[in-house]
Amino acid sequence: MQPLSGISDGRLRFCLSLIADYQKLVNNPMRYSKYLVVSCGSSHIVAASLRMNAAGRCDLLDYRMFDVDFETNDALLWLKAASQQFSDVRRNFPSDEAAGFTLPGHLALTKYLKIPQAPIKKRHRIVSYEARQNIPYPMSDVTWDECLIDEDDLDFEIVIAAAKTELLEALTRYGKESKLGTDLIEPSFISLLNGFRYNYPDVSDCSMIVSIGARSTDLIVYEQEKYYSRNLSFGGNTITQSMGDALGIPFADAEIIKQSAIQGEALPSIEYSAFSDATESFLKRLSVEISRTMAIFKTQGYHHLPQRGFMTGGGSLLPGIENRLSEQLKVSFEAYDPLKRVRSDDISDQSQLGKDKRFLGDAIGMAIGRFLPDSSEINLLPRSILWQRKFKKQQRFYLAAGFMACVTVFLPLVNSFNAIDAYEQEVLNLSAQIAPLSELNRRIHEKTEAIRNLKSVIENASELADSRSNWMRFFNDLQQRLTSVEDVWLDRLDVVRPEVATTANNSGNRFSRRAASQQDESEKFIRLRLEGRLIDVKNPLSSVSQDSNLRVKALLESFENSSFVQNLENESFDNSLPGILKFNFTLVVDPARPL
Repeated sequence: MQPLSGISDGRLRFCLSLIADYQKLVNNPMRYSKYLVVSCGSSHIVAASLRMNAAGRCDLLDYRMFDVDFETNDALLWLKAASQQFSDVRRNFPSDEAAGFTLPGHLALTKYLKIPQAPIKKRHRIVSYEARQNIPYPMSDVTWDECLIDEDDLDFEIVIAAAKTELLEALTRYGKESKLGTDLIEPSFISLLNGFRYNYPDVSDCSMIVSIGARSTDLIVYEQEKYYSRNLSFGGNTITQSMGDALGIPFADAEIIKQSAIQGEALPSIEYSAFSDATESFLKRLSVEISRTMAIFKTQGYHHLPQRGFMTGGGSLLPGIENRLSEQLKVSFEAYDPLKRVRSDDISDQSQLGKDKRFLGDAIGMAIGRFLPDSSEINLLPRSILWQRKFKKQQRFYLAAGFMACVTVFLPLVNSFNAIDAYEQEVLNLSAQIAPLSELNRRIHEKTEAIRNLKSVIENASELADSRSNWMRFFNDLQQRLTSVEDVWLDRLDVVRPEVATTANNSGNRFSRRAASQQDESEKFIRLRLEGRLIDVKNPLSSVSQDSNLRVKALLESFENSSFVQNLENESFDNSLPGILKFNFTLVVDPARPL
């Protein structure tokens, strides 16, 4: 038996990672044992079915690739074209299992945030607030989710991802129409990250994953469970477009020439020159963005720069791309192998699998993320779908509760029918016994009603007495307020009572309330119409001076503050006479202080 000291560090780390994965699976059972993934790319759809056993061994059961020959900048039109392949996916994978979908990087917005440490119960509200501040779209138009990256005693770091709800609902709808139940919608960078963690457990240095797609490029920097990602708005189609512009040919023809050059076929010198120039320009631009990403990564508080790089995606098939980037960035780049720890014995055409595995990184990584319980996860499934599924899961409990409610109601009814006859007979017996008591009760009610009427008369008389005393208090209050303003007097005061009160007086019954209770609430208030004049001693020749305005305003405010007044109405003024300001307004008497 070889001693432990004879095992290389790489093998030791690999063995330890296998033991750790096995312990995780024992302590945290797998969420799935088999999973179907549909990786949606701008130019390809990849469907893959994977299985993982209890020992942590992952198998690729089958996969299919479909081309999406539709070039557009409209995400909904692209999705409509891509969804035409979903029916073929279901035909090739006929099981009823739900499917997970990966979303291209350029369709998902990501924000990395470092937030001061807070209790776990309060984190969701804090993260929701940060999401509203950092997502530049109305929250009603997007679906978002977050994932915890790392935390310490001071703060915690998260990534927030968001996508347009309209697009996600369309993806879910197209999947349902093709009988592909949508279990998860995940940004592509999360899938790549989970696949890299599983396939390269022995990589402890800071590393970078570069996934070059047709429309965009994902950059992921990974260091000891912490990571940072960026999406670049250019990919393999950038080379195609540059070739088309240089050669003056359509995009589709330029794509055919580019694929021929990648496969090493002989090309006319002008076409090969256009391919070389476009590739050189693309690599320079990519090198600049990778350098910028590494600088941003360092500003996020990470201490090391990537030492190794891994290339994947269709754009990574460019001849010599790993060597060129290694020379320009001084980082060792190599091809990313998504099947490094994934068995593929069930695949019959191994040679074709070797060519296609550059396109399988997203699909395999997403399935691994669903197998392992501690994987990073961002679910952009629309909330409406989540609510529907939650209700569907709870539906059987609702049905059981309804059944129990029916049983609870039905059983007492059965007992009630059996007891009704006995109750009816008992009622007849009691009726004969309580007849004398009923007559006595009727007389008591008559006496009680007479007492209540007499009490009402006494209360009305008391209110009338209070009303008469309130007049004296009101006039004293009115005199004080006029005196405080000075040089003002009243010419006329009219009392306007509700019509019901007048009718009651004419009938000779001034304590009647029955008629008054039928009036609208706004007509029950007593109003006092006041007419008066104010002399402007300081400005006898002025029609209306500033002093007169202030005094009248003070007078009106004084009346409004009176405990007898609820509000003022119908204010009018006449300044036709010099030095005299006539005023006319109505006071609405407060019902709490009746007059």
